[in-house]
Amino acid sequence: MPEDKEQIRKRASYKGQITAFSNYLNSLKVSSLAATEVNELQLRISRIESMYERYDEVQLSIECNTDNIDAQISERTDFESLYFKSLSLAKRILADCIKSDDVSSDGGSHSGNHKFVKLPTIQLPKFNGSYDNWLEFHDTFMSLIHSNDEIDDINKFHYLRASLEGPAAVVIQSIEFSAANYTVAWTILCDRYDNKRLLIQNHVTALFNIAPINKELSVNLKRLIDQINKNLRALESLGEPTKQWDTLLIHIITQKLDAKTYREWKESKGRLEKDTPITFDIFLMFLKNRADLIETLEMSNSGATNRLNSSIKYAPKVKAMVSVRDTGNKNGSAFSAKLCPKCKGDHKLSSCPQFLGLSNDVRLQLLPEYKVCFNCLNSGHYANHCKKPGCKICHRKHNTLVHVADYQSKPITDINTSNTSSGNNKPVMQGHFEQTNSSTGSQLSSNSNAHLSLSAKVGTASCSEQGDVLLSTALIKVIGKNGCPYIARAILDSGSNACLITEELYQRLGLPAQNVNQSVVGINNASAHIKKICKVSIKSLNDNFSSNLHCFVLPSITQNVPTRYVNLSNLKIPSNISLADPNFHSPAPVDMLIGADVFWDLIGTQRLKLGDGQPILCETSLGWLVSGPIDYRYVKKGVNFIKCNFTRIFQDEASKDLDEDIQKQLVRFWHLEEVSPASLYSNEEKLCEEHFLKNTTRLANGRFCVRIPLKHNPDVLGDSWPRAQKCYYR
Repeated sequence: MPEDKEQIRKRASYKGQITAFSNYLNSLKVSSLAATEVNELQLRISRIESMYERYDEVQLSIECNTDNIDAQISERTDFESLYFKSLSLAKRILADCIKSDDVSSDGGSHSGNHKFVKLPTIQLPKFNGSYDNWLEFHDTFMSLIHSNDEIDDINKFHYLRASLEGPAAVVIQSIEFSAANYTVAWTILCDRYDNKRLLIQNHVTALFNIAPINKELSVNLKRLIDQINKNLRALESLGEPTKQWDTLLIHIITQKLDAKTYREWKESKGRLEKDTPITFDIFLMFLKNRADLIETLEMSNSGATNRLNSSIKYAPKVKAMVSVRDTGNKNGSAFSAKLCPKCKGDHKLSSCPQFLGLSNDVRLQLLPEYKVCFNCLNSGHYANHCKKPGCKICHRKHNTLVHVADYQSKPITDINTSNTSSGNNKPVMQGHFEQTNSSTGSQLSSNSNAHLSLSAKVGTASCSEQGDVLLSTALIKVIGKNGCPYIARAILDSGSNACLITEELYQRLGLPAQNVNQSVVGINNASAHIKKICKVSIKSLNDNFSSNLHCFVLPSITQNVPTRYVNLSNLKIPSNISLADPNFHSPAPVDMLIGADVFWDLIGTQRLKLGDGQPILCETSLGWLVSGPIDYRYVKKGVNFIKCNFTRIFQDEASKDLDEDIQKQLVRFWHLEEVSPASLYSNEEKLCEEHFLKNTTRLANGRFCVRIPLKHNPDVLGDSWPRAQKCYYR
């Protein structure tokens, strides 16, 4: 066909070009290629590279229209072999030429393996409207931002606004932030501050107003030299003839020198020849030499002082709070100073569980052994030099934890004895407890119908002389996931048949938890949801008592207990007993609630009544509890909010009915929103679906075999099978 002949002629042309390129490469003298020949080679390579696509298009057309496919494939193989060999040879020659040029330009002295060093970011200077800093800001901003063509105008405007402060920022504050207004803003700023006469006047004034030197120090002299150089360079850049101001400048600056430096300058000037002109450079050189000399003397004096102080520091002392010399292990002694002197733990002595578990008498006897301050319980000073407040009971310079007072009281051996006072008419609110299941906390699960009632605490603000009621609080050890003990504050409540723990303490312990689905209902049927229950191991501070509790996890148990600070100055608490909560008098958060399942195992047989209007001390395995009503005289003034901790956990038939009702409503909603199953397919879509169901099969290897659907008879395609087969196997 004429078309086939035209394609063959095009292919012959491409073959001739590649043959000519191969002959050109063979004629090159690789060892002595000139620069023009190298450039010519680059151009030829780029042209040959773009030729292959055109050849491939022509050869493909010929292969699709010929009956002798094998001959055409042989033609393609011969062309591609010559093409790629020639192109590979050309690129190798070009690479060798470029490499030789690089080596010759470097002179063979550098290997080129320079490590990349990231330079620090250049910070734009801030300009606040002071003429002293205008030239520095102007030159820096012009170099980095204004003259940088790679930064567009809107970003330049952003950098300009970020660099201005104070009065300078007000100058362009009213200009709209846009790319077109950047040039306007920069021009306005330059018109305001790039005033040559004002700049000259400002720098000349700065020379006259240099602060005089009152004491001969190297720092003062260097500061003086820097101020002089800064203003003179600025004046010189503004076109002022500063080289002709030598005599005037020397006179001005010498009036600023201290007496010793001024005398030294006079002596230095007298050693010069009479006819030698005294220039300002000579004067500056004198100041620099003088500053270096004084700095050397200062360093020598500083070294001697440090050696003297060092010898005094390590001299043996007659009396010391803590020994600081340990020739055997200095690092160990420094580390031990940070540890608790009682248990060697990483905490302060005032937070030590073992120390808090002791009575005041025993604590006081141990303090001299620990060599700590009796007031703040920290090492390094004595109580008479301590700046922290003293005891809250007697106001002397010792800690409340070591307060000792002689006190005797009669123990009440019968815990069931009635302690009502006939003279006390204040109402006492008792918490209601209803027990419907005698099982312990370990039997409380998501399927149980358990009820939990917490005791109520009520105070009032209606009367200014109303007292308060102290709840039973104790410090306990709570064992975490890794076996590490944590100090927690617990409230003991006999009106609760389950134990509680706050979410914060639970997260800190890292204990595993079991999911539950229960509700907490408080006063006026206020409801909350409980989702977790965990097993907690507790111990007393002195390790004499331990128990495992199953605690429900709540975000919060109650507010700070007590609600107001208690004045300890008139409370006669014996010093020979160990309180369960030494800080019972200060409002603090509650981490746990211990219910009736453990409460009666903790309570002992002894009680101490401190007096009328004072709380009662109760012996427990955790220490002595301070609990009960307290008169207003012992409580600091403040609003005593009405608070009730009554809570009930339940999951009964009513809640189940409510859940089922909600479930039915959701099912009904989804039925209404469900799409109708009626088919909306067209006739062609139905035929396509039927064809897919009849003719789709799955092969043994897991692949699907699908027959292509046809709208018309396959005869309309004609006799195209041989041609398609040839194109497929090319």
